[in-house]
Amino acid sequence: MGQNKVTTVYLVRHGTTAWNQALRYQGRADNPLDEIGERQGACLENYFRDIHIDLGVTSPLQRARKTLLYCLASQDHEVPVLIEPDVTEIDFGVIDGWTKEEIKAGYPEFYRMYILNEDRGHAQVPGGETMIQVYERVSKSILRIAAEHPGQNIVIASHGTAIQTFLNFASGIPADQAKRFLLYNVCVSCVEIDENGKTTVKYIGDKHHVPEELQFSYGSVPKS
Repeated sequence: MGQNKVTTVYLVRHGTTAWNQALRYQGRADNPLDEIGERQGACLENYFRDIHIDLGVTSPLQRARKTLLYCLASQDHEVPVLIEPDVTEIDFGVIDGWTKEEIKAGYPEFYRMYILNEDRGHAQVPGGETMIQVYERVSKSILRIAAEHPGQNIVIASHGTAIQTFLNFASGIPADQAKRFLLYNVCVSCVEIDENGKTTVKYIGDKHHVPEELQFSYGSVPKS
């Protein structure tokens, strides 16, 4: 019997944008990295310097595409890149770009379900997706990509909610019970996927490569 090849997937959240720092919920809006996001991205060059990458994958949004370039910058060979729509961020519909306070005033039911985490999986606003829908599309996409590249090392530049849904899937947590993982911008998570689709989470949210003054999560704004 042949050896079961294991594909290693590195999931990288994009660097910060102006909306991140303004604490605005950011879905499909195609915002670029801001100055701090670019500096965060540069930290990824060293992170992947000694990791051979066979394939780069990114969502179509420019903040992820630029982040992927930083991930691949220190590779000593040309890495093929796949633009994959199904690893893009959740669609926040009409509230894309709103603050938490604006959402509470305009869509209190969504605020209760999603932001207060009372039923996050089913929360939805006009024009938007549910987390269950994101969970299904992201997990199917990454499993397919891994199956097409057995035994390879893949880096995927994606988004906070999209990555969280796959980490829940890989951890065996159902979509409607998905938990929150703290994912700083340009943090790296790692999941192994064997040829049978079995997932093993190796680590979540590694940010050791980012200087403290550049680390960002909601509620922790980096110094300029």
